[in-house]
Amino acid sequence: MKSHTLKIARNIDEYLEIIEVAKSKNRVWYRGMSKANRMLTPSLYREKRDIGLKYSGGNAKNGKWYRKSEAVMKSDIGVIEKFKKKYCELYPEKSKKYNLIDYLYIMQHYDIPTRLLDFSTNELIGLYFSVAKDIKSNENAEDQEEDFLNNYGRTNKGSSVHCIDPFFSNEICYDNPEIINMDDVNDLNSIHELDFPICVTTNNKDPRIQAQNGVFMLYGREYPSYDSREIFIPKITKIFIPNHFRSKIKQELKEKHNIYHSIVYPDLKGISLEIIEEIELNYLKDCKEVFGD
Repeated sequence: MKSHTLKIARNIDEYLEIIEVAKSKNRVWYRGMSKANRMLTPSLYREKRDIGLKYSGGNAKNGKWYRKSEAVMKSDIGVIEKFKKKYCELYPEKSKKYNLIDYLYIMQHYDIPTRLLDFSTNELIGLYFSVAKDIKSNENAEDQEEDFLNNYGRTNKGSSVHCIDPFFSNEICYDNPEIINMDDVNDLNSIHELDFPICVTTNNKDPRIQAQNGVFMLYGREYPSYDSREIFIPKITKIFIPNHFRSKIKQELKEKHNIYHSIVYPDLKGISLEIIEEIELNYLKDCKEVFGD
């Protein structure tokens, strides 16, 4: 079984050393995920319903799964157009400068499943998204690392950062080894009807996109995750952060690199995340005072 280049980082220095090697081989985008068993799949393609033969009239899809995307993608452009129409009515000035990616980004912001997958050009932002969610773990780091390596990089005992080469991806999928700026694309149907994912950017000055050094992978009509495609696997470096070290790395990102919730989310979400975290820390502190360690 083919696997990505699998690496383990126990602190930020180790992480940055791995990144330097990855950068020396490829031009890199980063995606951090809170669980290392997750694949590079956009939200629209993650949802599926177990219908089985009983509910499918004997015509099961994909074996026995029927994906929400199989229904939505039939009218994918219609869904976006409906959202655009309503958005234009509410925000006529803003909408004048938005392209397909901008609308998909906003839709995603409001929990509508899309074929868009977020990446960052900043390795430390990628690391933030990997460790931002606190996970309590009593298991030792060695067991977590062994589980990662024994399962080809797929485990729930830590988080991960995927490093990909977007230029190689576009050369394979779009026959163009450059990043596609969606503001320069006139024929949206040529993009929308692609089978494979392409790497794109936008001129949107949205504060959150800018703070996160945000770039995007726009999926085509094919369902397989990016990191399950054999042609891309050798170009992917997957860095594992054992749960044992997550909180320490998160604290180090804040204290040494000025990367924390309200920097990555320069809006009400960032403030709310910090308040929630402060409440939780105060609660744990009080518990220790009352009950001891």
